[in-house]
Amino acid sequence: MSGGESVPPSEKGVEATLVQELSGNTVECTACAHRCRIDPGQRGICSVRENVDGELRLLTYGKVYDTPYGLPGTADPIEKKPLYHFEPGTRVLSFGGASCNFACQFCQNHHIAFAEPEDMELRDVSPEEAVQSALDQGAAGIAWTYNEPTIYAEYVRDGAKQATEAGLYTVLVSNGYFTDEFLEEVGPYIDAINIDVKGFREVPHRKFMGSRLQPTLESVERVSEQDIHLEITYLVIPDLNDDPEEITEFADWVAGMDPSIPVHFSRFHPDHEMRDRPKTPLSTLERAHDITREAGVEYVYVGNVRDERFNSTSCPDCGRTWIRRTGFDSSVFVDPSGTCPCGRTIDVVPNK
Repeated sequence: MSGGESVPPSEKGVEATLVQELSGNTVECTACAHRCRIDPGQRGICSVRENVDGELRLLTYGKVYDTPYGLPGTADPIEKKPLYHFEPGTRVLSFGGASCNFACQFCQNHHIAFAEPEDMELRDVSPEEAVQSALDQGAAGIAWTYNEPTIYAEYVRDGAKQATEAGLYTVLVSNGYFTDEFLEEVGPYIDAINIDVKGFREVPHRKFMGSRLQPTLESVERVSEQDIHLEITYLVIPDLNDDPEEITEFADWVAGMDPSIPVHFSRFHPDHEMRDRPKTPLSTLERAHDITREAGVEYVYVGNVRDERFNSTSCPDCGRTWIRRTGFDSSVFVDPSGTCPCGRTIDVVPNK
């Protein structure tokens, strides 16, 4: 289905297109790397994709978690995604929905990520309505965020296509647990993506996130080869993924892929089932920053810390400040479409 009509979960949603039919009315969902094989009457891990009489249905097409009042969506600074090298200073209209394909024990959006679609009050927002709301609110783009957008891929695809036609940019904030099929179906309509890499060790990833690590890494590598702006976030959790050796391996991986990919080390705050851990010490974040810069990654930031030293963008060659950030406020001192006075190309996607 392409268009704006949304169907309540009780009416079993709309037909999904990211699917492969198997024998006996079993289907395989091809949106995310779980590749759930779903029997009739059952749902995938994400809880929003259900096999209805041999047909995979998306239960939450056109259904978002939002206040029922006013224009739909939340207008955020693009820097909040975080995207520091993409259309700085603009505002992006953000949408999220129910459930997730991960089970992160530290999830700060657990009230929606762990919810069944029937248990939430979801607002009907068609792709057309989302685009119109962005235009009415003066947003430069639309972002699918808050929970994992891969699980409602068809809605993202249709919304992103219409947003592109309306002259808006499109953004995903994702855990990267998507497939080649997802990237082929949705990728042509996406301008920028921030992918969360939640550590660099397989066993803890399975234990604390409920998923394998490798598919996320493969997605990052695939996106880095696409015409999509990419930034990476690494949430630094004390005594889980903050070991210097692990950070070094992550940094070497990014540098070997493309040293100009911006990396954000985000500060952990206790939440959900990890309230027993302290927030990440600033010294740990500084160490991760230094390790990654020493590995050759050119743009390294520290999130959830209000400090210009770690959030402003400077030329890797001459040190000139290109963009100064205080919180989510940006002051741009160069023409992102040009070059630094030292001759270096400015690695920032300029505003349209």
